[in-house]
Amino acid sequence: MQNIDIREATPADAEALARLCTQLGYPSPAHAMPARLARLVSDPHARCVVATTGDGVAGLATMHVRHTLNHETPIAQLTLLVVDEAQRNRGIGRVLVAAAEEWARSCGAKRFVVTTALRRADAHAFYEKLDFKHTGRRYGKDFS
Repeated sequence: MQNIDIREATPADAEALARLCTQLGYPSPAHAMPARLARLVSDPHARCVVATTGDGVAGLATMHVRHTLNHETPIAQLTLLVVDEAQRNRGIGRVLVAAAEEWARSCGAKRFVVTTALRRADAHAFYEKLDFKHTGRRYGKDFS
């Protein structure tokens, strides 16, 4: 198995972040990434990490933690997870999720959630292998 390191994303990762978001179906220009990353970094309830291998940035994860009225402890959410198409099935996603879970626990969260599009059957299988349970539905509405 290859060596996988997890570190905080930096503005220097802009090209890789844009490439990964685009691969996931969210076309993003590299020039937009530093400002987007700065917003996350300035939020103490958010984090963005990248997984690196000898080939450079191979994946990324973002996570958020929030307090809710209906739970005593904060809820953590994996808000973005993507592994480079050429690097999948090598354990990178598992390492990223483990890092996200560790951060969530350090924030006091007792629940960790993820949402994924209905069309992503491979992602559903991946999360179920990691002991995530299908617990509900997500609805979305885009504003014009």
